[in-house]
This record gives sequence, structure tokens and C-alpha cells, in this order.
Amino acid sequence: MTKYHGTLSRRDFMKGLGLAGASVGIAGAVAPSFNDLDELAASAPSARHPWFVKENELEHITSDVDWTAFKMLDKTTTGMPTASAENIAWRADRDAKFDLEGMTQKIPGRNVRCAALADMVTGLQTAAPWDGPTGITTPQEKGASRWEGSPEDNLQMVTAAFHLAGAALTGAMPINDHMLQIFDKGAVVFENIDKGTQDAKKVYHIPDKSKYLITYSVQQNYLQSLYQLREDPAYPDKLAMPMPLGRPAIHRAYGDGRYTEWQAMRFIKNLGYGAYKAGVTANVALGIFSGLGEQGRATYMMTPRSGLMTRITNYIITDLPVAPTNPIDFGGTKFCETCMRCAEKCPSDALGKQTEPTWDAGPGNRPGYRGWRVDWLKCIEVGAPSRCGVCHTLCPFNHPSEGIIHPVVRTVASTTSMFNKFFADMDRIFAYGEPKSPEDLEAWWTRDLNTWKGDVTHGAGKFNW
Repeated sequence: MTKYHGTLSRRDFMKGLGLAGASVGIAGAVAPSFNDLDELAASAPSARHPWFVKENELEHITSDVDWTAFKMLDKTTTGMPTASAENIAWRADRDAKFDLEGMTQKIPGRNVRCAALADMVTGLQTAAPWDGPTGITTPQEKGASRWEGSPEDNLQMVTAAFHLAGAALTGAMPINDHMLQIFDKGAVVFENIDKGTQDAKKVYHIPDKSKYLITYSVQQNYLQSLYQLREDPAYPDKLAMPMPLGRPAIHRAYGDGRYTEWQAMRFIKNLGYGAYKAGVTANVALGIFSGLGEQGRATYMMTPRSGLMTRITNYIITDLPVAPTNPIDFGGTKFCETCMRCAEKCPSDALGKQTEPTWDAGPGNRPGYRGWRVDWLKCIEVGAPSRCGVCHTLCPFNHPSEGIIHPVVRTVASTTSMFNKFFADMDRIFAYGEPKSPEDLEAWWTRDLNTWKGDVTHGAGKFNW
């Protein structure tokens, strides 16, 4: 067989997995032809998702939905559970001792400079006004017409603009009766007005001409996230109490989300349209219904390219016509049935190891769909979100696609679930998602900045300068 520029051919790898012959035919029947794994890894992605991702009809996500039970989120009855005062006090004492120990004993990953790094990216989360940035003079006010384009062209336009602003993915959905159920109960009223207002009871009144919802995701730094993983003797065979060296990945992503939000809303308003962000707490559902990803076992949105590394799915309610984007199926929810990488290392056992999604909601979870659930009280009592970063860091779909193997794994998993357990086992064997050694933690400070791919350099794009 001809071998191209890679040392391992696609067929050799498939044979090693036992996927050659009839099994390969399963994937080959729906897949483009590549000469070798390097061509597969280098193949140009589509505007939204890799070629192996299937699109479903609108509102048809990979989780079953009962629209008679899937209702607006009533935060008075379906809010997050609250930890006891004793637990809150215990965690405060534990966290203070943990931080002080790391600084006084100069522990790699926890010393003073790591603590300073963790705090470096906090305080950057100032949200834009709910009706968008102020001080904008619209085209109409300047004597011009607002931007006019087809819904399809407008979607392409905002996707291009939002990507420049920092969004990883962009989607859209109509605000119809079903999609209104994603909103918080009593938070928003759509009515025949020209501009949005908020009344004395904190209810948002939005023009009913604003019947489109644009979604966009903000991605977390996977490479930096790995530096938070830490074994903890208090939780045998688990991971817990993250290293400060890795925590900037989380705080920075929230800051990036706000940075992107200001720009995205400003862009829409400068086109001559309204831009509102109001009334949705459960942002994960927005991303899933608009085709950015599927629900993973950790209950977050899971995407085909970056796994659980989406830190937030943001949104804009607008009267700019945008074409809806369909929900997707890349085998993610199915993969979670047998993988369990996140669940087995969860320090609180909050994720569970059931092999199928469930209709049972539980405190803090929205009812009305068959999906993955979290025991939020357990999760909170161990210290999430600020003192845990385990589940989202361990997803096998997190791995960058630059290697020759990961694109093949994604492709096969999207086509058949036959090898999902094998792929998850390989993730364990190759020790992905393992805590860094003290030497590796210290080496971060002297990393080669010319080749390190984990940092974001503003203005550099993706060039190798």
C-alpha cells in the first residue's frame, strides 16, 4: 500500500484497532477519501463543524425532549441547591490552608507566583449592558440605511465578525414557542414596542420584532487547564483541589466571554439592529438547540472539535434576520454512555456512572428531557466551580486535532459506537488528563514561547511570527 508523508498509514492504524475490512466499510460508506492520516488531519474544516458531523432537523437534538414537561426555568423551584453553613465554613478553612501551604512550602504549581498567576485574570468579567453597549450612533441616525442581507448571508456575516471578536462557534435559532421554553420563567416579555426596556420588577420588555437568537461559544484554554489537575489524598483514585497554575484557564475564559460579548453586541447595534441579552440562565441548551454541540455526561455542551472546553454559550436576541442552524449529531452523547472518564475522577461522585441518560432531573437540573444529570449539591459541597476543574478537563474529545490519531477517533465515534469503550480505554492508557509532575509544573515558567501553542497572543492570529 502506498504511504504518503506520515509514518503510519490510515489503513495500518485501522488494522491496529481491528477496524479494517468490513468495519472500515461502516465509516467509509459515509466518509470522504483520504490517502493517509496526515491528509485527514490537514483536511479543511467546514465553516461550522468537521465533515463527519451530521445535522438533524430543527429542534431535534440527540437528547429526547418532552415538550409537555420542558418548560421555562422556574428559579424558585428549579434553582441550584445551597450548601449548608457548616460546609461553606469547612471549605473556606480548607481552601485557605491549601493556599497558604502551597505558598509557604513553595510547592510547584501552588507557590506564590502560581497564586499570582491565578489571580492575574480575575476581575475581567464586567458584563455589557443587557441592551448592548451605549454611545452608538446607528446607520439610521447617521442618515444611512441599516444593513440589509438575506438570513443566510447575515448568518455568515455575524459568524465572521464574532470569530474575530473571539467566538469559537456561532449559531442561530428562531424564538418560537418551543425555544421560548429555554428562557427563565417571568423574566422576559415580548411586545409591540420599538426598543427594549426593563421595568421596576426587573422584567425585560423586548420588541416582538426581535424574533431571532444568535448563539456563540467561548472556548477555554485546554493546555492550561491540564495544569490544574492534581491528585488529592482526601479523594483516593480521584482528582481534586486544582493547582493554581491551571486556574487561569477558567477565569480567563470568563473574561474572554465578556470581551467577546461587548464586541458582538456592539457589532449588531452598529448594523442598525437591536441587541439584547436577557432572560436565559441555562445557556447550555442554547448551544445544543442551535447546533454548536451535544450534551455530555458532565451536563455541559460537548463539541466535536473541543469536547467540554466550551466555557460559556452566549447569546444575542435581535431583529437582524439570521438563518437557523440545525442541531448536530457527532456521536458525543452516545460516546458518554461508555467513556466515563469524567465520572471516574470526579471527587464528589456527582456525575454518576449510569450507562444511559435519564429523565430523572433532581435538584438544579431542568426536567423535560432525557439526558445526563449532575448531583449539584455534591458538586457544590466539594468546591465547584472555583475549586474543581476535573470533569471538563478529562473529556477525550478535548484533544487537538493536530495529531494523526485524534481525527480518526472522532470520525469513527461519529459513525459507530462499537469502539467507544476502546477509545476511552486508550485515553487512559496514554495517560491523557493526568496530573503534571513537579518538574513539569516548574517547567511551565521556562517554556519556549516561540513554540508553545497554549497562549493567546492578541493580534497574532494563527500565524507563526
